[in-house]
Amino acid sequence: MAEARKLKKTDVERAETVRPALWKVPPVADDRPVDLSIVIVTWNSERWIGRCLEALAESCDGLAYEVLLYDNASGDDTMRLVDDAGGVRTIRSQMNDGFAAGTNRAISAARGRYIFLLNPDCELAPRALAVLFEYLEANPHVSAAVPLLSDESGVSQREFQLRRLPTLRTLVSEVLLIGKVFPRNPATAYYRYRDLDLTAPQRIEQPAAAALLIRKDVYEEVGPLDEQFSPAWFEDVDYCRRLAAANKAIYVVPAAWARHFGGASLEHVPFARFIDVWYRNMFRYATKWLTPGEAETLRWVIVAGMLLRLPAALIGFGHPDVSRWAAMRAYVVVMVKAFHRWR
Repeated sequence: MAEARKLKKTDVERAETVRPALWKVPPVADDRPVDLSIVIVTWNSERWIGRCLEALAESCDGLAYEVLLYDNASGDDTMRLVDDAGGVRTIRSQMNDGFAAGTNRAISAARGRYIFLLNPDCELAPRALAVLFEYLEANPHVSAAVPLLSDESGVSQREFQLRRLPTLRTLVSEVLLIGKVFPRNPATAYYRYRDLDLTAPQRIEQPAAAALLIRKDVYEEVGPLDEQFSPAWFEDVDYCRRLAAANKAIYVVPAAWARHFGGASLEHVPFARFIDVWYRNMFRYATKWLTPGEAETLRWVIVAGMLLRLPAALIGFGHPDVSRWAAMRAYVVVMVKAFHRWR
């Protein structure tokens, strides 16, 4: 067990080091007003960033916009491709500050009345951003809007993208893989909005922040993303919960859509590190929004969930891209850390 704790330190782990980041707000090329600021946070995103940037002009369709890109010390060709594309205000950190911190710092330099959070692995369809912008302009009671996402083949990602806010019941279902074993169970169907009519705009609770348009004054009222969800995952769930607590409405607008390739940064994160951060941030979300008793219940469910995964990994039913021993070590590490509340 002691050996299982000795995972190799990665760039993702270093992102959690508490020290001041070295970054500078880029100068503004001109003082013309802009309708919206497109905020992109990158980390080793060379596979995706080119097509993401190329799609913006057609997606905005005449809107006055700016692109602000915050790079978390990429070690690949991400920034060379961004520089070649031109027209992007870049903020280059000398360390990996994480998604929430990068987003907050980019927004601090934004000039638009609207902020569009965009993952580098998203390719917006023509007029997608224009449609979202027009919808918010016509519906002042709506605070934020998202397009529908599909994968590279055009298959809908609605169950990944659109969810209700987590409860203890839905989190337990996720940890224990009930949705995979019994995919038609009522808890999973409700959590993943299978009852949602997507022929018209609909109010939703928790869209993925891969592509999200929000009024800047709403962002300033609710406050920045919680940077303690570091380096990523659950910061968007937390923010949607804060929007809901402030009675701010989020709508999905089916007339706007985008391709979401997925895994822009995840492909660089070792499996063991990912599940450690995922479950730690899940528990942090629970301690922030659920009752103390519910958070403690979830913690023990995480311990139980890792125990259940161990025999499955041993007989070869673990993660398909990870060896059985690597998967078992990862599950043991999460189990031990959950037992100790990640202290």
